Amino acid sequence: MWNNNNNYQAPQQSYGAPPPQQYGAPPPQQQYGAPPPSQGYGQPPQQSYGAPPPQQYGQPPQQSYGGGGGYNAPPPQQGGYNAPYGQQPPPPLGQGYGNNQYAPPPTAPYGAPPQQQQYGAPPGGQGYGAPPPPQQQQWNAPPPPMGGMGMQGGQPFFLGVPVPHDPPSTAVGSMQGYNASFDAERIRKATKGFGTDESTLINTMSPLDAFQMDQLSRTFEQLVGKTLQRTLEKELSSWLEYTLVLLSLGPLQGDVYLLHRACKGAGTHEDLLNEILLGRTNQEINMLKQAYQRKHNKDLAAVVRGELSMKTERMFIMALAAGRDESTFVNQQAVENDVATIYRAGPGKIGTDEIAICGILLQRSDPHLRALAQAFQMKHRIQLSAMITSEFSGHMRDGLYHVVRKYEMDGDGVQRDAEGLERAMAGAGTKDERLIYRLVRLHWNRPRFQAIKSAFEATYRTTLRRRVEGETTGKYEKALVGIIDQN
Repeated sequence: MWNNNNNYQAPQQSYGAPPPQQYGAPPPQQQYGAPPPSQGYGQPPQQSYGAPPPQQYGQPPQQSYGGGGGYNAPPPQQGGYNAPYGQQPPPPLGQGYGNNQYAPPPTAPYGAPPQQQQYGAPPGGQGYGAPPPPQQQQWNAPPPPMGGMGMQGGQPFFLGVPVPHDPPSTAVGSMQGYNASFDAERIRKATKGFGTDESTLINTMSPLDAFQMDQLSRTFEQLVGKTLQRTLEKELSSWLEYTLVLLSLGPLQGDVYLLHRACKGAGTHEDLLNEILLGRTNQEINMLKQAYQRKHNKDLAAVVRGELSMKTERMFIMALAAGRDESTFVNQQAVENDVATIYRAGPGKIGTDEIAICGILLQRSDPHLRALAQAFQMKHRIQLSAMITSEFSGHMRDGLYHVVRKYEMDGDGVQRDAEGLERAMAGAGTKDERLIYRLVRLHWNRPRFQAIKSAFEATYRTTLRRRVEGETTGKYEKALVGIIDQN
């Protein structure tokens, strides 16, 4: 049970337990396990974030890094700014972020579906080389559903953008407007002989969208006789290698790569599981399971079961069932019933019925959960994310916080993702791996990433580009800035 007039004081924790946190602060991120294959991380020093100000409900968690996978140590060779979270909320409705005028969804009665806004045209058909665009998607509308192995309408969506089929259906070299052979030859020359032209690799790869990257990877393999991923792993090292390898895989295969990393070796990279598996569309979950099976010849649900236990395992199995309601209609009475159920299962009883709360948060539609987050705060005078941090602990707390924070503030996770980027850089030392995979995953949906950059600047009073430049160096810095500047 929370107390709105007092600070929550957690008992002193021993080593290995989640760090103590303030009432209302979101959960601590978990430690990483083993590094990618053939790599070993150095042990970084223990780090901690500055505590957020008291009574700031829904703020990101205090986190500590070190041990396990070691965020601060880059992968070994193969072959000033700490603003408190929630310090500045997004601007009022209609004011927008920066020059893009991205405004959060209008405040509406919690039973009514929010007014839809469009980010802009999907990347398909834009830039150079993208295929003809599908019907334009609205930013809050779910992508076309996927039934079984096929897609309705024939176009798969992933991370909010159209992506190539897996396995690919487009012949190599057949993409109108993009010369993949030219870029493949540039990369071949940049990696040939003594030394590697890293700047050419960055300049060639950072502007590409999902379709262009797929064409480049397959054209390069046809030209050189080995995959682009293996070439980059051989020629590069440290965080530059990690950045360009993840970029080269595209949205879907990039997430498969991260899932394999999350479950490989000693320990589980729990934050990766949270961000990749929780809150996804049914189509995305089905695509992930199919792609993981093809790549690793393993059932993803069975792999996740082997990494987790008890109620946390059940939470992820719910997510992997791909059984979310994806209707756009919001039943006001159902929202009110869920608000009452969550309260009775959490602060309204001694102990917490975690599974009842998970069932609601993981199976309801996006419009329903937006209305639920609004209704819960109106009725109980506390954000739903703050209730999660006070009633849950450990990995389940982290995962559910990631889910519910999406539906607060702007209602589409833009503010949540801006906060996630800042958390990767705040405090003593940069959590390089988190910064890399968050930037790469977010950049594929370019209109949404532009909104995230605007939200970041509005909240932290500096641009994302300047913030990254202050935390990184060398070609690694150039690669991340190249990704940011292409959006």
